[in-house]
Amino acid sequence: MTPLIKKIEAAIKKIDNLDRLYADIALVYTNSIYNSRVIQLNDYLLHSCESGVTDTHYCDHEIIVSLTTYEPRLYETYLAIESIMQQTVKANRIILWLPDSLKTTTLPNTLQLQMKRGLEVRYCKDIRSYKKLIPALRSYPDDAIITIDDDAIYHIDLIEKLVNSYIKDPQFIYFNRGRRINLQDGKFLPYLGWKKCFDMEASVLNFPTGVGGILYPPHIFSDEVFNESVFMNICPFSDDIWFKAMALYNDKLCKKVYTHNRSGNDYLENLSVQNCALHHINHGQQQNDIQLKDVFEKYDLYEKLIVM
Repeated sequence: MTPLIKKIEAAIKKIDNLDRLYADIALVYTNSIYNSRVIQLNDYLLHSCESGVTDTHYCDHEIIVSLTTYEPRLYETYLAIESIMQQTVKANRIILWLPDSLKTTTLPNTLQLQMKRGLEVRYCKDIRSYKKLIPALRSYPDDAIITIDDDAIYHIDLIEKLVNSYIKDPQFIYFNRGRRINLQDGKFLPYLGWKKCFDMEASVLNFPTGVGGILYPPHIFSDEVFNESVFMNICPFSDDIWFKAMALYNDKLCKKVYTHNRSGNDYLENLSVQNCALHHINHGQQQNDIQLKDVFEKYDLYEKLIVM
Protein backbone atom coordinates (compact mmCIF):
# COMPACT_ATOMS: atom_id res chain seq x y z
CA MET A 1 0.00 0.00 0.00
CA THR A 2 1.48 3.33 -1.04
CA PRO A 3 1.82 6.27 1.37
CA LEU A 4 -0.71 8.24 -0.70
CA ILE A 5 -3.36 5.54 -0.38
CA LYS A 6 -2.71 5.33 3.36
CA LYS A 7 -3.23 9.09 3.67
CA ILE A 8 -6.46 8.88 1.68
CA GLU A 9 -7.78 6.06 3.88
CA ALA A 10 -6.86 7.99 7.02
CA ALA A 11 -8.68 11.06 5.70
CA ILE A 12 -11.78 8.98 4.91
CA LYS A 13 -11.79 7.55 8.43
CA LYS A 14 -11.64 11.07 9.86
CA ILE A 15 -14.61 12.11 7.71
CA ASP A 16 -16.57 9.04 8.84
CA ASN A 17 -15.75 9.83 12.45
CA LEU A 18 -16.87 13.44 11.99
CA ASP A 19 -20.14 12.29 10.45
CA ARG A 20 -20.78 9.99 13.39
CA LEU A 21 -19.84 12.75 15.83
CA TYR A 22 -22.21 15.17 14.09
CA ALA A 23 -25.01 12.61 14.22
CA ASP A 24 -24.39 12.01 17.93
CA ILE A 25 -24.41 15.75 18.69
CA ALA A 26 -27.61 16.21 16.68
CA LEU A 27 -29.26 13.36 18.60
CA VAL A 28 -28.23 14.81 21.97
CA TYR A 29 -29.56 18.23 20.91
CA THR A 30 -32.88 16.78 19.73
CA ASN A 31 -33.30 14.74 22.90
CA SER A 32 -32.54 17.83 24.99
CA ILE A 33 -35.25 19.84 23.23
CA TYR A 34 -37.68 16.95 23.53
CA ASN A 35 -37.05 16.45 27.24
CA SER A 36 -37.39 20.18 27.91
CA ARG A 37 -40.72 20.30 26.05
CA VAL A 38 -42.04 17.26 27.90
CA ILE A 39 -41.18 18.86 31.24
CA GLN A 40 -42.98 22.03 30.17
CA LEU A 41 -46.09 20.14 29.04
CA ASN A 42 -46.16 18.07 32.22
CA ASP A 43 -46.02 21.28 34.25
CA TYR A 44 -48.98 22.69 32.30
CA LEU A 45 -50.89 19.46 32.74
CA LEU A 46 -50.44 19.32 36.50
CA HIS A 47 -50.84 22.98 37.37
CA SER A 48 -52.88 24.77 34.71
CA CYS A 49 -56.58 25.40 35.25
CA GLU A 50 -56.93 27.21 31.94
CA SER A 51 -59.25 25.67 29.39
CA GLY A 52 -57.56 23.99 26.46
CA VAL A 53 -60.38 25.00 24.11
CA THR A 54 -62.17 28.25 23.35
CA ASP A 55 -65.68 29.56 22.71
CA THR A 56 -64.25 32.12 20.28
CA HIS A 57 -65.32 31.48 16.71
CA TYR A 58 -62.92 32.36 13.91
CA CYS A 59 -65.52 31.83 11.19
CA ASP A 60 -69.17 30.80 10.94
CA HIS A 61 -68.48 27.28 12.19
CA GLU A 62 -66.29 25.52 14.69
CA ILE A 63 -62.68 24.43 14.41
CA ILE A 64 -62.35 20.90 15.79
CA VAL A 65 -59.12 19.03 16.50
CA SER A 66 -59.59 15.30 16.13
CA LEU A 67 -57.20 12.46 16.91
CA THR A 68 -57.21 8.82 17.85
CA THR A 69 -55.04 6.33 19.65
CA TYR A 70 -55.08 2.71 20.76
CA GLU A 71 -54.32 0.89 23.97
CA PRO A 72 -50.49 0.61 23.74
CA ARG A 73 -50.28 4.40 23.43
CA LEU A 74 -53.06 5.39 25.79
CA TYR A 75 -50.69 6.65 28.49
CA GLU A 76 -48.60 8.72 26.06
CA THR A 77 -51.32 10.48 24.04
CA TYR A 78 -51.69 13.28 26.58
CA LEU A 79 -48.49 14.93 25.31
CA ALA A 80 -49.93 15.51 21.84
CA ILE A 81 -53.17 16.76 23.37
CA GLU A 82 -51.43 19.09 25.82
CA SER A 83 -49.40 20.61 22.99
CA ILE A 84 -52.71 21.37 21.25
CA MET A 85 -54.23 22.82 24.42
CA GLN A 86 -51.32 25.27 24.66
CA GLN A 87 -51.73 26.72 21.16
CA THR A 88 -51.64 30.44 20.32
CA VAL A 89 -55.03 29.92 18.66
CA LYS A 90 -57.14 27.32 20.42
CA ALA A 91 -59.63 24.92 18.90
CA ASN A 92 -63.32 25.02 19.75
CA ARG A 93 -63.22 21.32 20.53
CA ILE A 94 -60.57 18.63 20.97
CA ILE A 95 -61.90 15.11 20.50
CA LEU A 96 -60.00 11.90 21.21
CA TRP A 97 -61.63 8.92 19.48
CA LEU A 98 -61.08 5.58 21.18
CA PRO A 99 -62.17 2.12 20.00
CA ASP A 100 -65.30 0.65 21.58
CA SER A 101 -63.12 -2.05 23.12
CA LEU A 102 -61.75 0.54 25.57
CA LYS A 103 -65.14 1.66 26.91
CA THR A 104 -64.66 -0.23 30.15
CA THR A 105 -61.00 0.73 30.50
CA THR A 106 -60.19 3.34 33.12
CA LEU A 107 -58.62 6.31 31.40
CA PRO A 108 -55.19 7.54 32.54
CA ASN A 109 -55.25 10.38 35.05
CA THR A 110 -53.49 12.56 32.48
CA LEU A 111 -56.48 12.34 30.14
CA GLN A 112 -58.93 12.78 33.02
CA LEU A 113 -57.19 16.02 33.98
CA GLN A 114 -57.40 17.21 30.38
CA MET A 115 -61.10 16.33 30.21
CA LYS A 116 -61.66 18.88 32.99
CA ARG A 117 -60.11 21.49 30.66
CA GLY A 118 -62.10 20.67 27.54
CA LEU A 119 -60.89 17.37 26.11
CA GLU A 120 -63.74 15.18 24.87
CA VAL A 121 -63.31 11.41 24.74
CA ARG A 122 -65.62 9.58 22.35
CA TYR A 123 -65.88 5.92 21.44
CA CYS A 124 -66.41 4.41 18.01
CA LYS A 125 -65.92 1.31 15.91
CA ASP A 126 -62.26 0.38 15.57
CA ILE A 127 -61.31 1.33 12.01
CA ARG A 128 -57.61 1.74 12.75
CA SER A 129 -56.13 5.19 12.05
CA TYR A 130 -59.31 6.22 10.21
CA LYS A 131 -60.84 6.86 13.62
CA LYS A 132 -59.14 10.25 13.71
CA LEU A 133 -61.30 11.63 10.89
CA ILE A 134 -64.18 9.39 9.74
CA PRO A 135 -66.30 9.63 12.93
CA ALA A 136 -65.62 13.38 13.17
CA LEU A 137 -66.76 13.88 9.57
CA ARG A 138 -69.98 12.01 10.37
CA SER A 139 -70.64 13.84 13.63
CA TYR A 140 -69.61 17.35 12.55
CA PRO A 141 -70.17 17.68 8.79
CA ASP A 142 -70.56 21.46 8.96
CA ASP A 143 -67.33 22.18 10.83
CA ALA A 144 -63.65 22.35 9.88
CA ILE A 145 -61.65 19.45 11.28
CA ILE A 146 -57.93 19.44 12.01
CA THR A 147 -56.44 15.97 12.35
CA ILE A 148 -53.26 15.35 14.31
CA ASP A 149 -51.34 12.23 15.30
CA ASP A 150 -51.05 10.86 18.80
CA ASP A 151 -47.27 10.43 18.62
CA ALA A 152 -46.21 14.04 18.04
CA ILE A 153 -45.69 17.14 20.17
CA TYR A 154 -46.76 20.14 18.13
CA HIS A 155 -45.38 23.65 17.73
CA ILE A 156 -47.46 26.28 19.52
CA ASP A 157 -48.87 27.90 16.36
CA LEU A 158 -49.97 24.80 14.44
CA ILE A 159 -53.66 25.70 14.62
CA GLU A 160 -53.04 29.40 13.99
CA LYS A 161 -51.26 28.78 10.69
CA LEU A 162 -53.83 26.30 9.43
CA VAL A 163 -56.83 28.41 10.43
CA ASN A 164 -55.45 31.67 9.04
CA SER A 165 -54.79 30.04 5.67
CA TYR A 166 -58.21 28.42 5.67
CA ILE A 167 -60.08 31.62 6.49
CA LYS A 168 -58.21 33.45 3.73
CA ASP A 169 -59.19 30.86 1.09
CA PRO A 170 -61.48 28.05 2.31
CA GLN A 171 -61.57 25.99 -0.88
CA PHE A 172 -58.47 23.88 -0.14
CA ILE A 173 -57.34 21.16 2.24
CA TYR A 174 -54.44 22.67 4.20
CA PHE A 175 -51.43 20.78 5.53
CA ASN A 176 -48.07 21.39 7.19
CA ARG A 177 -46.10 18.39 6.02
CA GLY A 178 -46.36 16.48 2.77
CA ARG A 179 -44.72 15.04 -0.30
CA ARG A 180 -44.91 15.65 -4.04
CA ILE A 181 -46.39 12.77 -5.99
CA ASN A 182 -43.85 11.45 -8.46
CA LEU A 183 -45.12 9.86 -11.68
CA GLN A 184 -43.54 8.12 -14.62
CA ASP A 185 -45.61 7.29 -17.70
CA GLY A 186 -48.73 8.14 -15.73
CA LYS A 187 -47.98 5.71 -12.87
CA PHE A 188 -46.57 6.15 -9.38
CA LEU A 189 -42.88 5.87 -8.74
CA PRO A 190 -42.04 4.30 -5.34
CA TYR A 191 -43.41 6.35 -2.44
CA LEU A 192 -40.11 6.39 -0.58
CA GLY A 193 -38.58 8.31 -3.50
CA TRP A 194 -41.15 11.12 -3.42
CA LYS A 195 -39.60 14.45 -2.44
CA LYS A 196 -40.83 16.58 0.40
CA CYS A 197 -43.29 19.31 -0.46
CA PHE A 198 -41.88 22.83 -0.04
CA ASP A 199 -44.09 24.82 -2.43
CA MET A 200 -47.02 26.64 -0.83
CA GLU A 201 -49.10 26.59 -4.00
CA ALA A 202 -52.15 24.36 -4.37
CA SER A 203 -51.40 21.40 -6.62
CA VAL A 204 -52.92 18.12 -7.63
CA LEU A 205 -49.53 16.55 -6.86
CA ASN A 206 -49.44 17.67 -3.21
CA PHE A 207 -49.78 14.67 -0.91
CA PRO A 208 -50.44 15.65 2.74
CA THR A 209 -49.01 13.44 5.47
CA GLY A 210 -51.10 13.41 8.60
CA VAL A 211 -48.44 13.63 11.28
CA GLY A 212 -47.89 17.31 10.50
CA GLY A 213 -51.54 18.27 11.01
CA ILE A 214 -54.16 18.67 8.27
CA LEU A 215 -57.22 20.94 8.10
CA TYR A 216 -60.26 19.61 6.26
CA PRO A 217 -62.97 22.18 5.43
CA PRO A 218 -66.62 21.16 5.85
CA HIS A 219 -68.13 19.20 2.94
CA ILE A 220 -64.74 18.77 1.26
CA PHE A 221 -65.44 15.10 0.51
CA SER A 222 -68.24 13.21 -1.19
CA ASP A 223 -70.01 10.46 0.75
CA GLU A 224 -67.66 7.92 -0.83
CA VAL A 225 -65.13 8.84 1.85
CA PHE A 226 -67.25 6.79 4.29
CA ASN A 227 -67.02 3.59 2.24
CA GLU A 228 -65.52 1.51 5.01
CA SER A 229 -65.79 -1.79 3.16
CA VAL A 230 -63.44 -0.38 0.52
CA PHE A 231 -60.86 1.49 2.59
CA MET A 232 -60.52 -1.26 5.18
CA ASN A 233 -60.04 -3.78 2.38
CA ILE A 234 -57.61 -2.10 -0.02
CA CYS A 235 -56.13 0.69 2.10
CA PRO A 236 -56.20 -0.47 5.74
CA PHE A 237 -52.84 0.96 6.81
CA SER A 238 -52.79 4.44 5.25
CA ASP A 239 -55.59 6.90 5.85
CA ASP A 240 -53.35 9.53 4.19
CA ILE A 241 -53.69 7.71 0.86
CA TRP A 242 -57.43 7.30 1.21
CA PHE A 243 -58.13 10.93 2.08
CA LYS A 244 -55.86 12.19 -0.70
CA ALA A 245 -57.67 9.91 -3.15
CA MET A 246 -61.06 11.06 -1.89
CA ALA A 247 -60.00 14.71 -2.30
CA LEU A 248 -59.12 13.99 -5.94
CA TYR A 249 -62.33 12.01 -6.37
CA ASN A 250 -64.22 15.16 -5.35
CA ASP A 251 -61.93 17.47 -7.41
CA LYS A 252 -60.38 19.18 -4.37
CA LEU A 253 -56.78 20.38 -4.11
CA CYS A 254 -54.37 20.44 -1.17
CA LYS A 255 -52.15 23.36 -0.19
CA LYS A 256 -49.16 23.59 2.13
CA VAL A 257 -49.08 26.36 4.72
CA TYR A 258 -46.04 28.21 6.02
CA THR A 259 -43.97 26.19 8.48
CA HIS A 260 -40.98 27.17 10.60
CA ASN A 261 -39.23 24.05 9.37
CA ARG A 262 -39.19 24.13 5.57
CA SER A 263 -39.98 20.42 5.40
CA GLY A 264 -43.07 20.94 7.53
CA ASN A 265 -41.72 19.15 10.59
CA ASP A 266 -43.10 21.66 13.09
CA TYR A 267 -43.37 18.99 15.75
CA LEU A 268 -41.28 16.69 17.91
CA GLU A 269 -41.72 12.94 17.69
CA ASN A 270 -42.85 11.34 20.92
CA LEU A 271 -39.79 9.16 21.47
CA SER A 272 -41.68 6.84 23.83
CA VAL A 273 -43.98 5.41 21.16
CA GLN A 274 -41.99 5.35 17.92
CA ASN A 275 -41.33 1.62 18.16
CA CYS A 276 -45.00 0.92 17.41
CA ALA A 277 -45.52 3.63 14.80
CA LEU A 278 -47.66 2.80 11.76
CA HIS A 279 -45.06 4.16 9.35
CA HIS A 280 -42.84 1.17 10.15
CA ILE A 281 -45.50 -1.06 8.57
CA ASN A 282 -46.09 1.16 5.57
CA HIS A 283 -42.46 1.97 4.78
CA GLY A 284 -40.77 -1.22 5.85
CA GLN A 285 -43.09 -3.43 3.84
CA GLN A 286 -43.72 -1.00 0.93
CA GLN A 287 -47.41 -1.09 1.80
CA ASN A 288 -47.83 2.50 0.62
CA ASP A 289 -47.00 1.54 -2.97
CA ILE A 290 -49.48 -1.33 -2.94
CA GLN A 291 -52.27 0.74 -1.38
CA LEU A 292 -51.68 3.70 -3.71
CA LYS A 293 -51.99 1.45 -6.74
CA ASP A 294 -55.11 -0.31 -5.46
CA VAL A 295 -57.00 2.87 -4.52
CA PHE A 296 -56.10 4.91 -7.59
CA GLU A 297 -56.93 2.06 -9.93
CA LYS A 298 -60.27 1.39 -8.28
CA TYR A 299 -61.38 5.01 -8.65
CA ASP A 300 -59.56 5.66 -11.94
CA LEU A 301 -57.73 8.65 -10.46
CA TYR A 302 -54.51 8.63 -12.49
CA GLU A 303 -56.03 10.90 -15.13
CA LYS A 304 -56.93 13.47 -12.48
CA LEU A 305 -53.26 13.75 -11.55
CA ILE A 306 -52.54 14.90 -15.09
CA VAL A 307 -55.68 16.81 -16.09
CA MET A 308 -56.45 18.84 -12.96
